[in-house]
Amino acid sequence: MKPGSVLPCFPNTTRGVGTPLKTDPKRNLVIYALDRTVVIREIVPSEGRPIHAQLYTQHGYPVTAVAMSPSGSFVASGDTSGVVRIWACDNPDQILKLETPMLGGKVLDLAWSGDGQRVVAVGEGRESFAKVIMWDSGNTVGDMPGHSKKINSVAFKPSRPFRIATGGEDTRVNFYSGPPFKLNGTLKSHDRFVNCVRYSPDGSRIVSAGSDMVVAVYDGAEGALTLEKKVHAGSVYSSEWSPDGTQVATASADKTVKVFEASTLDTISSVTFGTSVSEMQVGCVWAAAGILSYSLGGSFSLVEPVTGQILSTQVGHNRNIATLAWAEQAGRLLSGSFADLGDGASLTGVVRCWDLSTGMAAPFSGAPHGNRVLKIGVLADGAAVSAGLDNSLLVSCVSPPAHGARIALPGCPKDMGVGSAVIAVVTTDDKLVLATKDKTTAELKLEHEPTCVAVAPSDALLAVGSSDHNVRLLDLAGKVRATLAQHKGSISCVAFSADSSRVASGCANKEIVVWDAVACAPLVTGLSGFHTTRISCLVFSPAGLLASGGVDGAVFVWDGKAVKHKMPLAHAGGVSALAFLSGGGTLASAGLDACIKTWTI
Repeated sequence: MKPGSVLPCFPNTTRGVGTPLKTDPKRNLVIYALDRTVVIREIVPSEGRPIHAQLYTQHGYPVTAVAMSPSGSFVASGDTSGVVRIWACDNPDQILKLETPMLGGKVLDLAWSGDGQRVVAVGEGRESFAKVIMWDSGNTVGDMPGHSKKINSVAFKPSRPFRIATGGEDTRVNFYSGPPFKLNGTLKSHDRFVNCVRYSPDGSRIVSAGSDMVVAVYDGAEGALTLEKKVHAGSVYSSEWSPDGTQVATASADKTVKVFEASTLDTISSVTFGTSVSEMQVGCVWAAAGILSYSLGGSFSLVEPVTGQILSTQVGHNRNIATLAWAEQAGRLLSGSFADLGDGASLTGVVRCWDLSTGMAAPFSGAPHGNRVLKIGVLADGAAVSAGLDNSLLVSCVSPPAHGARIALPGCPKDMGVGSAVIAVVTTDDKLVLATKDKTTAELKLEHEPTCVAVAPSDALLAVGSSDHNVRLLDLAGKVRATLAQHKGSISCVAFSADSSRVASGCANKEIVVWDAVACAPLVTGLSGFHTTRISCLVFSPAGLLASGGVDGAVFVWDGKAVKHKMPLAHAGGVSALAFLSGGGTLASAGLDACIKTWTI
């Protein structure tokens, strides 16, 4: 099994807080983090292949700051524990160069010196909010006092004499000279939090932006304030220089991205993204292809700097992916998750339709689920069906992606399975609900606590897993045909083969059993001890291979009792969904890392 493409997670968002984005020296890549995963990805796909992405998952705590060295060979990444790791991004093994604790709290921003020899980290702390080290030894090269609250942003002058500018929640923009670095003074006090400070590419100027809606420009060598102006109607979360250092782009909570002439702060272009809270722009980078802006709702937008035209919009997931499904007729991969605008309250279901040839996703139009998407399935006629924790089913068109009819459920769903035309849902109140894409057709009270369900492609049989360690085969009338007893733990997932002759079950006791669905007898047993934790998902290929994913992050492909393929660390945090693509030669997996990966079998 060989790794294929990676559809990376999108950055985290939190309302009222900017999302840090960085780029590489050539400005072709965007660099960010979600939870413990650092993502380095192309901004636009190259012709003839999907977007290339690199993931780094070696941090023990959520990553909160990233920066690439001027050479493009190393990345510094900092996490919530205050640890900074410096690692080789140009080596497939991602060799660790240095790991050192730098702050007593969360690292909020990082910057490299122009010669690539020094790294400065800022953020939260107990005694110090900033620290500069030599990149290879970790030796400290200066004391950086001057802030009374956490520092949100830092910029390193790219040319000698070296200078460092910082901006913090104490509203100050401070200026340091060195090495060794010492406080030279406060350049300006914004009226509110300072969210971003950046040096121009030639080091001649500094720009700062804050929650007071003001952008200020300073001399890069001496730190003197040269210009300031209120330019937005909301907090300015990010400011970035153009490659030639003559213009500045800003992203704001007023849902706009603006470009200014750096010498006057006169507006060159402005684009408004909408009126909803999700359209707040919380981060941006000035890339070779244009200005890449990121919204609170989790969308990347590429903006043309001169005209302000939105060239393209990219969507994905920045919360754990719960389900995958392959839509054969449309040739698209469907994924389901949720979004909450970073406030943990405004939950909406998210379904994406992926074109694997480009690695780009399309959103579904129409009213989405009002809560998390639990499961997606595709019927024989190509219609997609999703079950959400808003107690409903949504029947959707895949090409073009659009949500359609909504079917109310009598309770909160635990799992959903689909056959050719039959939909089955088990609920938290121990009911089995049968439906078509038009309406519910039956509602049955079960005598056991169901945990999962699958429908045979023939629509003749249902498999219901239970917390009593048994799998029950039912007909469409709800009559129990057989009780399959072999497991020693609660059943966590069930799946039918493409010809409906076999059913596989996985349990919390890390065991997989393959059953003869006709004879109601075990065909393959003894598949235990391979996964180290609960089996989370099972899927059969059209040719009859079985793939399993677990909370341990591993993916196995089985041919009978034999392990045909194994990927032990497929997803950080665990594998949540699997789907075989057209022909069964490619397997897609998704996990709690909000990433989707493909594997060539």
